[in-house]
Amino acid sequence: LKPFCSRRDSPGPRAPRPSPSMAEPSSEPPAKRSRTDGVVVPNGIAALHHIDDWFEQNKEQFAPPVCNKLMYRGQLSIMFVGGPNTRKDFHLEEGSEFFFQLKGNMELPTVQKGQRKLVKIKEGQVFCLPSRIPHSPQRPETGSFGLVIERRREDKEMDGLIFYEDFNTCKKVRWEKFFRCNDLGKDLPPVIKAYQDWEGAGAVAQEFKEDQRPVSQDKETEIPEPFSFQGFLSANAEKLAAGESVHLMGFDHPDKEFEVLVIGGRSEQSGQKADRMETWFYQLKGTAHIAVPGGTLALNEGCCCIVTPGTSFDVARAAGSIGMVIRQNPDGNKVKTAMGIHSKRPQRAAGVGKLQPMDLLLAATCRDSKSKGAGR
Repeated sequence: LKPFCSRRDSPGPRAPRPSPSMAEPSSEPPAKRSRTDGVVVPNGIAALHHIDDWFEQNKEQFAPPVCNKLMYRGQLSIMFVGGPNTRKDFHLEEGSEFFFQLKGNMELPTVQKGQRKLVKIKEGQVFCLPSRIPHSPQRPETGSFGLVIERRREDKEMDGLIFYEDFNTCKKVRWEKFFRCNDLGKDLPPVIKAYQDWEGAGAVAQEFKEDQRPVSQDKETEIPEPFSFQGFLSANAEKLAAGESVHLMGFDHPDKEFEVLVIGGRSEQSGQKADRMETWFYQLKGTAHIAVPGGTLALNEGCCCIVTPGTSFDVARAAGSIGMVIRQNPDGNKVKTAMGIHSKRPQRAAGVGKLQPMDLLLAATCRDSKSKGAGR
């Protein structure tokens, strides 16, 4: 993986401009025709959508009882979730999750450092949930709508579904089950049915030992609060206008799976490639041109797309533009040892600062970038 490095005067090749027909929006209503219809998408780029148009075309999926729709599933899962939708179970998984609440508010009960903590994600806020934190998304508001990104499970990784004796305190486990989750829509219903059957059979008490779980719950991490994305843009307006890349979550966030960058223009990011990971682009303002070996895509305002693993690409961003770029490294929250990779965050020695391997790599290769994620 080569980290993003914005250069206003990059010596690398500029991405060629697309033909006018690629960039012209349609005059038809979004519900009938998307602004991305008819756009030629080069090999190596997938899942091109205009988010507002995509929502209009799928809005019936965001009403009860469904309330969600998967936009894309690969190494990354890009999904949008609506409301009202509430639940009583907690989810435990090896991967991290990224939340961007686009409309309305949601609540996320979590268990942090062994204590229940309610995280409130308001409209326009972003939040990153690190690995192995029990959580239970609640979206009680009708019409609410939010983005959630997570990654594909690695081999041997398992998910857990947990019901506590008291949902409001989360002190004692009432019932839990761990399972392989390759397709949530197919793999979760049998687990829910197993719980319902257990309840229907009299809910015979069982003993659940945490040290026997296939997923080790993180009881050490305290997660930073959600924050306003617009506030972040305002606080970093000067850097973005200068074409810099800014870490959305900052350098000191406990999660090391997600790399979330907000990049301004005019700028270029040349020679990019991620062998194992997909790269998700979301263009918030203006236009970015993504050049891959098979051609160039103009990513217009409001559009998103995926660059597939192993595809080399360059990005040229227009002056005044702002884009979000997301990758998720499945090894980010794991420590490598002689025995293999383990799901345990490395401990720092006395007198040593927090371990930040991805940030140190970025600093070593992008010394011309002065951004430090200020303004959260």
